[in-house]
Amino acid sequence: MKRTVKSFIGMALASAFGGYVFAIVGALLGSKLIDWNSYGGFGGLVGAIAGMIIGYALGVVFGVLVFSKAFKYRGSIWLAALGALAGMIIILGLAEPLNLNSNSDLMLWSVVILTALLATWGFHLKKV
Repeated sequence: MKRTVKSFIGMALASAFGGYVFAIVGALLGSKLIDWNSYGGFGGLVGAIAGMIIGYALGVVFGVLVFSKAFKYRGSIWLAALGALAGMIIILGLAEPLNLNSNSDLMLWSVVILTALLATWGFHLKKV
């Protein structure tokens, strides 16, 4: 299939949807995995947040992979994974200097959009 801006946006949306699904599963699994001790429920909260972050990054890569297989795109899934990881690190690392952590909606949407875009961009960098 020919690569266009429309297909790039479609892949980014598919990766964000895959990330959303994996984030829900990761939050549920993470909250149950770390809630083995009784710290008043905070262990489950930390596990849910960590599971959501890890699950979203994995889901974004999975969404790129499914979209590329469905529409027969060629690219680098490893660069897509590196882009997803970079998106998470950039937003979480710059949350304090950019004051993103004072507005949780802005930080959440920054993670969602930047991670999906960088993973899609990474996939398109190299034709295999």
